[in-house]
Amino acid sequence: MMMPWMQHCLMAGLLGGAAALLAWGLCAVLRRARAPGWLLCLVWLAVGLRFALPGGVIPVTLPEPRDPELAQAAETVTRTVQTLAEPPAPAGEAPVLVLLPTRAPASDHPAWAGVVGAVWLGGAVFLLTRAAAGSRRLHRQLRCACRTPDGCYSSPAVQTPFTLGVLRPRIYLPTGLDGEARAAVLLHEQTHIRRGDMLTKPLFYGVVCLHWWNPLAWLAFRQFERAMEQACDEAAVRGRTEAQRAHYCECLLHFALRTAPPGALAFGQSGARVRILHALRYRAPGRLALGLCVAAAMAAGFVLLAQPSLAQTPETPVLAAEPAATALPDTSASGDAPAPGDPAADASGTADAPVFEPVGGFILPVDYTYISRFYSLVHKGDDLIAPRGTPVLAAAGGQVTRAGYHYSYGNYVVIDHGLDSNGHRWTTLYAHLAAITVQEGQTVAQGDSIGTVGSTGNSTSNHLHLELQCDGSLVPPQYYLPYSGTLLGKPDADGSLLALLQDPAMLDLAVQKAGAAQLRHTGGFRCPLSSYSTVSQLFGDDPAAPKPHTGLDLAAEAGTPVLAAADGVVLAAGYDPDKGYYLLLYHGIGDDGAARTTLYSQLQGQTPLAIGTMVQAGQVLGAVGNSGMSTGPHLHLELWRDGTAVDPAGEIPC
Repeated sequence: MMMPWMQHCLMAGLLGGAAALLAWGLCAVLRRARAPGWLLCLVWLAVGLRFALPGGVIPVTLPEPRDPELAQAAETVTRTVQTLAEPPAPAGEAPVLVLLPTRAPASDHPAWAGVVGAVWLGGAVFLLTRAAAGSRRLHRQLRCACRTPDGCYSSPAVQTPFTLGVLRPRIYLPTGLDGEARAAVLLHEQTHIRRGDMLTKPLFYGVVCLHWWNPLAWLAFRQFERAMEQACDEAAVRGRTEAQRAHYCECLLHFALRTAPPGALAFGQSGARVRILHALRYRAPGRLALGLCVAAAMAAGFVLLAQPSLAQTPETPVLAAEPAATALPDTSASGDAPAPGDPAADASGTADAPVFEPVGGFILPVDYTYISRFYSLVHKGDDLIAPRGTPVLAAAGGQVTRAGYHYSYGNYVVIDHGLDSNGHRWTTLYAHLAAITVQEGQTVAQGDSIGTVGSTGNSTSNHLHLELQCDGSLVPPQYYLPYSGTLLGKPDADGSLLALLQDPAMLDLAVQKAGAAQLRHTGGFRCPLSSYSTVSQLFGDDPAAPKPHTGLDLAAEAGTPVLAAADGVVLAAGYDPDKGYYLLLYHGIGDDGAARTTLYSQLQGQTPLAIGTMVQAGQVLGAVGNSGMSTGPHLHLELWRDGTAVDPAGEIPC
């Protein structure tokens, strides 16, 4: 399997190549219609944006086709484009809390993937380095260039006209170029600067270097260069007589026979014949022809930059934008049922299912290697990576309501677990199975085999796609299943707790589904240690450090009990190389409307409390330890208010 960035770039190259072929055919028609060069430049710039942003930039909602095969193809394209459009986590962001597996998924990327990735990046670095070296070499040759009265620069090293520089571009003209020829050439170069070509061309070149293996990327870049030069030639000959045009073309021919300096953006021997013929024959199009050309270019740009998505209809549920698995559709607040035949349809007939408690009521359905994606607003479940053929177990007892094949889920099973003590109905879905070992209507016990791990349907690897519903609404499985080894670490859009911390309503929903009332933080906090020797480090100490200190360090003897600072529910617990053993508590919304969360880290060992466990103030969470990046036994205590770390000393009396 390729690394994620390689898959992203490969798909970008394929979509960009298709856009380049479309633009190449359109521009051939536009040239015959005498479309101006600036319009062709815009078309090729749209192609460059498609290479850089394969997900597109213009959202487009399309009606879903009625034909099943067309619907499947359209949904696959939509899911692929939306996945590519997901923005990466910005660098330099404040530390966030993330759910990730402790075991690194090194086995997911074979040795050849690393070699291919190194060659890929090596080629891009080589091309960029060569271009930078050529530009630097040219700058050294032009250090002795003298400024002329018209604001240009001349030097014996300047053999052909060109413009150099991005932020402060300079026009370099050969010595001896004067008269009308100089005025025309100067207008050509000034047009480059006025249009911003000194910025767009290097950016386009940088994108192409990343796709150096793709000939269609180079085709797009060369066509962009051609349109760019033609647009400036048109500006140079517009309104001039036939004799003046002929003299300008003589200059083109004269400079084409010279050796162009490396990195020159103006004249060169390549393409000189095409440019001369275009300058001689150029006639501005009429208003009607220009209007038609602009309309065609705008339509093409809209298609090239479109980000398609399928419209939700009452008959067809919206499926998750994820290439490896399609999500259960969310049911509305009014309780509308999914479309008939959909695997997420809630079964009726299981009212007598046994009562169970969701917290502590589920087991792991598969012996997974790691979790590649968690539940998010885009991905509606968890992907548990495991070898093909690994047994898939029922996470809890219940009745099989669906067992069959779906073009996106592949082989799937839906189990209704009945009602909990608060009257909430729970359902699980297991997708992409290689084989199914149960039938619809069959009653299964917790731990019974229901199938094996596979890669059927819209899937790119062997894994189990697991979804969890409560009362027909999707909820994060990681709150209720005993996943091991959650981490605090690098920002990740799929498993970030920061998004939850900034959305108190979502946190309260999770707590309610766990069988508790909405959490309200009204009783204040207590110190989590009954005794400690000193505060070894304050909040915000050493602001110049790469990672600012976001909590209090309370030095205490190893083994000292760590207590809950207030009532709450366990959101995460595990081990992190920096934080060591840790536990995260959510305390609900305070009187000021802000949601509060506390973090306890550097603990002595793994906490016995499972995710979703309700705790009371003063309840033992663990013991003081010296785990992770620690120089002595202490408790690292953090307080988060609406997703922002604040000084614990302001609210916790320690």
